[in-house]
Amino acid sequence: MHFRCSKSSGRRVFGYFLREKKYQAPSAAMGGKKRKRIEMKKLLTLLILSAAATTAQAQQPLTHTQYGHQRTVVNPALSLLHPEGEVSFLGRRQWVGIEGAPTAFWGSGHMGFGTTGATGGLTLRHERLAVEKLTEAGVFFAKGIRISESEYVGLSLNAGFSYMDGRFSQLDPGDPAFREDVRETDALVGFGVVVYRPGRYYVGLSLPRLMLGTLGVGEGSRYDFRNQYHLTAGALFALGADFGFRPSLLVTYAENLRPQADVQAMFFVREVFGLGVNVRSYGDVAGLAEFRFGGFGLGYSYQFNPGNEPLNRRMNNSTHEIGLQYRFGGTGGLL
Repeated sequence: MHFRCSKSSGRRVFGYFLREKKYQAPSAAMGGKKRKRIEMKKLLTLLILSAAATTAQAQQPLTHTQYGHQRTVVNPALSLLHPEGEVSFLGRRQWVGIEGAPTAFWGSGHMGFGTTGATGGLTLRHERLAVEKLTEAGVFFAKGIRISESEYVGLSLNAGFSYMDGRFSQLDPGDPAFREDVRETDALVGFGVVVYRPGRYYVGLSLPRLMLGTLGVGEGSRYDFRNQYHLTAGALFALGADFGFRPSLLVTYAENLRPQADVQAMFFVREVFGLGVNVRSYGDVAGLAEFRFGGFGLGYSYQFNPGNEPLNRRMNNSTHEIGLQYRFGGTGGLL
């Protein structure tokens, strides 16, 4: 499970799901087949939400597998590795084959400020699960300082807002448990630090979303959003004149979530095409492919858990990601 669902809304959904399993005669104004389709669609939505909520204590952070080159949304200080500027977008779709399944989108863009060793930009994030949506947007500023002939330390500060939208009334406006929609907004700030050598390696630590209000942390709150910490690391090794190896690491920790670790290995040919694998601490495995043409980059990953069986013929445990990237300056680089 990757999407975070509210515990209180989950209890309401689960109780309603149990009630809906009992037989209900079709209304006079609605044909039996049409009502059956509506009820089946509603039950599928409730099943997704209840499945997310009933496993709330064992949930995992929602992170993407292409962190080896889509890094700014995890730690804005890593924008300093490409001071010329960069624009990135990434989409993630889980449980392919069912309406309302978890989806997420990340976006980032930054530019450098001449010879100051600083960058500034913005980050976007949107997650959706059935009738629940989370949107975050923020701006950041990062500054690097040389600490040796070829190494730097960088610091970033970011600020923005988070907006939660739960349209529970869409499930059944006639049921009192679902008449109340939920809309909550909160401000957030964050920071990141990184030690890096351009084109060779980086090690960073970030807290990108420190919540300033009570969204999801007060008693009786519908949502459970707490601060997440990310440890990131990566390096690039040349394997002869035409081949390269890029290992990457991402560790995520939050108070209400199990710690999660990702380890990734990518092999490249002539800095144009790469293949690799990502292993997650809960058993998820992903295959990755990356293409680079000058400043353009295209990435794809297919993630699955070999220990899980497909839920049915149309809904399975696979997750797809597609990432697009453009780095200004004419050359992309693998790190």
